[in-house]
Amino acid sequence: MNDETILALGGFCKELLGAEAFHALVHLHEQQCASDLMRTQPHETKRREYLYAAFQGFQEFKVLAEKFAEAFDALPQHQDNNTAVASPDPFDDPSVHDLYDGLA
Repeated sequence: MNDETILALGGFCKELLGAEAFHALVHLHEQQCASDLMRTQPHETKRREYLYAAFQGFQEFKVLAEKFAEAFDALPQHQDNNTAVASPDPFDDPSVHDLYDGLA
């Protein structure tokens, strides 16, 4: 992944993670997941597994956003050019590699 992509996504993630509205939304989502889990019947194991997987997927999204924000802070370019927003490279798939070995 190139530095321009990390700058663009990292800057966005940093703003997102710093927004009070995002934290409120995360809190509501977590409460809703807990409430949905508590309302399941003992025989509804598949439903509980589905709800837990959805909750874990969102937690993994937050971790990914945090990694991008950390990578953004680690790049020296963000101090000089933090307003530049590069479009992601369409041939660079971030799901097949880590941001940086040191952050993974």
